Amino acid sequence: MATASVSHRLPAVLRTILESRSLLIAAWAIIIIECVLAAYRLSPWIVGDSHHYLALAQNLTQGRYGSLTQAGFEPDVLRPPGYPIVLWFFLYVLGLPAWAVVAVQLACVCGAIYFIQRFLAARGINQTLFICFAAAYPFPLLYSASLLAESWAVVATTAAALLVAAANPRGYALAGAAAGVAALMRSDLLLLPLFMSAAIALHEWQLSPRLVAIRNATLPIVTAVLVLLPYASWNLINFGRPQPTPIAGAIGTSLYLSTWQSQMTWDDTMALIAGRTTTHVEQIGLGAGFRAIDREIGAPQNIQAFDPWAYPTNRLRIAAASAYQDAAIDRISADPANYGRHVLNNMWALWVTKRYPGLSDPLAIVLRASSWAVYLLGFAGMAAAVVSPRRWLLPRFLVPVVLYPAAIHLWLHTEARYTAATRLLLLMFAAAFVGWLIIKHERDATDAT
Repeated sequence: MATASVSHRLPAVLRTILESRSLLIAAWAIIIIECVLAAYRLSPWIVGDSHHYLALAQNLTQGRYGSLTQAGFEPDVLRPPGYPIVLWFFLYVLGLPAWAVVAVQLACVCGAIYFIQRFLAARGINQTLFICFAAAYPFPLLYSASLLAESWAVVATTAAALLVAAANPRGYALAGAAAGVAALMRSDLLLLPLFMSAAIALHEWQLSPRLVAIRNATLPIVTAVLVLLPYASWNLINFGRPQPTPIAGAIGTSLYLSTWQSQMTWDDTMALIAGRTTTHVEQIGLGAGFRAIDREIGAPQNIQAFDPWAYPTNRLRIAAASAYQDAAIDRISADPANYGRHVLNNMWALWVTKRYPGLSDPLAIVLRASSWAVYLLGFAGMAAAVVSPRRWLLPRFLVPVVLYPAAIHLWLHTEARYTAATRLLLLMFAAAFVGWLIIKHERDATDAT
């Protein structure tokens, strides 16, 4: 009997703790400390594609978007212009140092966390609970503490989701514009307005006249198109194609590498990122595969496909994108079971960070536990939103927005940062699920008495 009494009181005690303003302030203090530590740990903030973004930003100072290749200066075919424009503005127009740019990025991500906090509070979900979750889950901050586009993708996608959740025409239109900005940061977010429109259609179909529902559902697409139109026009002028994505995107190389990923080690991946090969890469046949494609398109024989930028001209970059896609399809057709296992593995690998280089084992264990906990609780929250929408605390039409990056990258080479854009939204569903359990337990305890 005493155990039951304690069980009934526990959520009330927990609610008292979570309503403490001191706890909210402490959680925010931890987040700010994490921002500082992330920026310090990742200094000088140049990783992966940072060099390419910085080069594109510098060339924007001369009024041109592209880079020097063996064919001379050529318009860029690999990356959307959103982040290079951001870097150009901060580094060359405002004259900020790199650390200040990173500070701005982290501040904007903290702003996104704050707006989710206010959104949850308006829906009766304990905001302190969410901020405590955010303090225990620093991955969005870690992905934002380098000179990469992830921070702005996080902010734009979070804004799109919160605007969609407003469930009114103005919110839908602004959400599409935010999604368009996200696509200018990362081209893999291009289809996000379609996902939002489908979710809006399912929501509005039951609430509004048919024509109104159709109009509302198309609003995100229309405004996203308007945002992306200048880039599509630039591609039309320079390459004769009015597409709102880079002419030679990385889908081909990413799909090809996905067919090898189960055989590759972490050292293999790091070597390929650095433009080198390894004995193991040669043993499994991946090195020979690279060279065969390079011969096919007339490229030098020392190029690794991990970075299409390594190809010395636009002609080769465009040819490589197509050739690697064809080679990937051939490999998938030859061994569909291996590819199927890769896709199934991505259902969790895209959300759960596996490696923590440079961190102590205890800290790595804590971060790994946090990553798994938010993944499981977040998916439980999304499942609850779909199965029991009337009893749930968040709109179920946000679920497709959260899942969008994974739906795109399930089929490609895996890196957990590819879902960075919606990690805060996953965190929101995880915190909401725990808050819902607390509320449910209180109600059950009240009914029992």
